[in-house]
Amino acid sequence: MLTNDATPLPPGMGPLQALCHETAGAFFIETEHHMLAYLPGQKRLVVTFDNLASDRDVEGRMPFACQLVRRKGWAILGVMVKRKDWFQCPHLKAALLALRDAGLFAGYENVAMYGASMGGFGAAAFAPLAPGCTVLAFAAQSTLDRGLAPFERRYRYGRGLGDWSAPFHDAAEGVASAGCAYLVFDPLIEGDRLHALRMAGGAVQLLPVPHFSHKIPPMLKRMGVLKEVTLLGMRGDLTPFAFRQLMRSRRQAVPYLLNLLAAAVAKGHLTLAERAARRALEVVPNWKLRKLVAEIEQAKMAGDLAE
Repeated sequence: MLTNDATPLPPGMGPLQALCHETAGAFFIETEHHMLAYLPGQKRLVVTFDNLASDRDVEGRMPFACQLVRRKGWAILGVMVKRKDWFQCPHLKAALLALRDAGLFAGYENVAMYGASMGGFGAAAFAPLAPGCTVLAFAAQSTLDRGLAPFERRYRYGRGLGDWSAPFHDAAEGVASAGCAYLVFDPLIEGDRLHALRMAGGAVQLLPVPHFSHKIPPMLKRMGVLKEVTLLGMRGDLTPFAFRQLMRSRRQAVPYLLNLLAAAVAKGHLTLAERAARRALEVVPNWKLRKLVAEIEQAKMAGDLAE
C-alpha cells in the first residue's frame, strides 16, 4: 500500500504494465518512489537501472536496455525511477531484498547488473543482491555521500533524497560482491575519475575512455559499438583487448573528434589542432568539423594580429 507521500506514477507506463500483466511469470511492482518490472527469460537475468534521462519517454517507457536484453531471450528486471534519488528509498531496498529472498536472482545461472551514471551507481551498489554477478557501469558515481566522496559536488538534489547511511549507499563497497565488473569512464572528467578509483580493485576492470565526456552510451552509439560493448559486458567477456579493438572506431566519431580537438585548442595547440581537424575532415566530412577549422583559423589570425 502506497502512502500519501508516494511519487505519482509517471506517464507512459501503460504499455509496460500491460506487457507485464500479459506475460506469464512477469510482474510490475510500484513502490513509493520506484517501479520494478520483471520479464522472464532464459539463462541470464539482467538487472538494469534507470539513468537521469530515462523518464524522457512519456509515450511507452520501458526498462533501460529492455529491447536489447529481450532480443537475446534473457530475463530483465528493470529498476525504474519515479524520483531520481539514486535508488536510496528504503521501500525500494526492501522490495529488492524480498525478491532476493524469494530466489529471483538465485534462479538464474548468470546475473548481470547494468546502468549508466546514476544507473551505473545502482548496478555496482546493488551487486550484493547476486554475489558473483557481472557489473557493467558507464560513468558511474560511487556514492553521493559527501563523507565518502567529498570531491563530488554534482547532483545536489539526489544527495538530498533518501538515506545515504543505509545499505546499498556505497558502490565501492557493493561492487566488491561482483564476480567481474567493468567500469567505463572518461578520466578527464575529474569526478568520474575519482569515483572510478574509489571502486577499483579486486575483480573490477577500469576501462578509461578519454574525451568521451560523461555521456558515454551516446558516444558509443555514434561509434556503432554500443550494442557489442554492452553484450560483451553483460556476458562477462569484455576483455581489455576486445575493448581496445572496439574503441578504434572512435576515430570516425564526430563527437569524440570535436572533444579531442577542443582540448587541443584549449591548451593553445592551434596549429596541431588545425592540422588534425583538416585530416579528420578528409575521413569524416562534417559541418561541425569545418566550423571548428574556421574558428581555429580565426583564432590564429587574431593571435598574429595581437603580436
